[in-house]
Amino acid sequence: MNSIRVLTSSFLIAAAASMANAGPLSETAAPGPYCPLDAQAHTGAESFVSRRPVVGTTYFYWYDVYSGAHIRNADGTDALTTHPPASAMADLSYKSAEWHYSQLRDIREAGIDFIMPVFWGVPGQYTSWSFVGLPPLVEAHNRMLAEAAADTGGTRPAPPKIGLFYDTSTLHWYVGSGTSLQPGEKIDLTTDAGREWFYVTIRDFFSMIPPDKWARIDGKPIVFLYSAGFAKAIDDKLFADTQRRFQKDFATRLFIVREESWPGQADASYRWGGALGLTIGDQVAGLGPGYDHSAVPGRQPLIVSRQRGAFYNRQWERLLRMKTARRPWIVHVETWNEWHEGTDIARSEEYGDHYIRATARYAQMFRAGTQLDPQGPFARAARVRWFGRQVEGLELLPSGNDGCWQTGNADGSIAVTSTPCPADNPAGYLYFRVDDGYMYDEMERSAELTVVFRDDGGCERFRVEYDGSDPQASVREGAFRPSREINVGSSGTWRTVKLILPQVRFIDRANNADFRLAVFGNQRRLTIREILLRKLPGVEIEASPAENAQPQPAAATQ
Repeated sequence: MNSIRVLTSSFLIAAAASMANAGPLSETAAPGPYCPLDAQAHTGAESFVSRRPVVGTTYFYWYDVYSGAHIRNADGTDALTTHPPASAMADLSYKSAEWHYSQLRDIREAGIDFIMPVFWGVPGQYTSWSFVGLPPLVEAHNRMLAEAAADTGGTRPAPPKIGLFYDTSTLHWYVGSGTSLQPGEKIDLTTDAGREWFYVTIRDFFSMIPPDKWARIDGKPIVFLYSAGFAKAIDDKLFADTQRRFQKDFATRLFIVREESWPGQADASYRWGGALGLTIGDQVAGLGPGYDHSAVPGRQPLIVSRQRGAFYNRQWERLLRMKTARRPWIVHVETWNEWHEGTDIARSEEYGDHYIRATARYAQMFRAGTQLDPQGPFARAARVRWFGRQVEGLELLPSGNDGCWQTGNADGSIAVTSTPCPADNPAGYLYFRVDDGYMYDEMERSAELTVVFRDDGGCERFRVEYDGSDPQASVREGAFRPSREINVGSSGTWRTVKLILPQVRFIDRANNADFRLAVFGNQRRLTIREILLRKLPGVEIEASPAENAQPQPAAATQ
């Protein structure tokens, strides 16, 4: 969610002015009837349990066909890349309990356990769609519950539980009461006023959702946080402060799932971007059907093809090939219905119920603990190889982001040369992905990597940074574990070096790759013509990398 905002600037300014005239947030009452609560309110509450597989999705409800909000752009053009079925458009609105009901029915048919309304609820702005859309959602939820209770045949499923996806872009786009901020200024979450704003947003949401409907893990209601980048400043005290406040008002604690950009100790973490490809965390996996924001004004083109559903299937199957004992136990489907960016799996004019049926199939396998076997032409290969433009189970990822390169001819051989990007980057990178059928999630396995490179002085040294299983070995829980460094001279000849990579994992956590060559010094240009990778029987240990060989955080490739 590179958050699309089709609200007008006048609405933003009006919202900011309204909040500036309000009293301190600590003196405002919650907008819903479910705050405060005591411990008795949670007695007998249904809950998911840690480490047991569960599937959730982000639920967008800002659409309103009557006003055109999030249906049409300001200039009247179509705001949607993928479209709801034509039969649903007549009453497609956050105000419509009937529309919410149709979505809840489909979500349950898809085998999804909980939804997370994407909440843009600014404290005090209680006439906005974020608040107005919640009572109809609750009404639709009650209708499904009543139908399930009356159905003695068991054909009417109970509705999915309701958690919170906190769209933290509100930390930038709105100004809270009790602050001295000006419109457009980011909120400082290291201040008392900033922390109060952050908490009250969460309080207001849960005050409007009956506690028996909350999506919980170990009894604690689920909150996913979007990016931390919208805040002016953050420290590691924020979550403890939020938990203290929530405990006081609701007599329970939250299950906070932080996007990895947030500091501090949370219950779990995740990485946004699953619609572009599977993201793997210790507890949360993100996945989706692809991406296309062609309908969004002012965006640079970005399309990840759905491949007629094959892309989505592949993300689920990669997850299901992981060892059950260590794969994430929460799946975040990204998204249910973000039609602007084409990340939806909901029923649509373009795809019908294809993704609903696919999700139901894979979610059932996930909850059952199914593990898929390796497949493909390299499942039993002796090794994988990249050679110039040839790919034999080892792929050089396309040039772009911080992994740029050029193809050329060196001594009659087709070769690739790294080019640092951006130009001031301290290193150049070449990203490689190993075929999943050959080597995937094999934590107790080492690999031997052979690199054939030109000793031409284009750089001083390089090393391999690879997706390993030791969470202490590098940033992102071992996703960039460094090898020893290889010095590059200026003999003008081709050299071959072999490196042992202990405890590989290879689940594409290195910026959607399994390893990269990190190139340092001089022009940061390394020319390579061949790379071979082969499995080793067990775990072999190579000399430790140099003390100064810790990898730098990488630029995200999403």
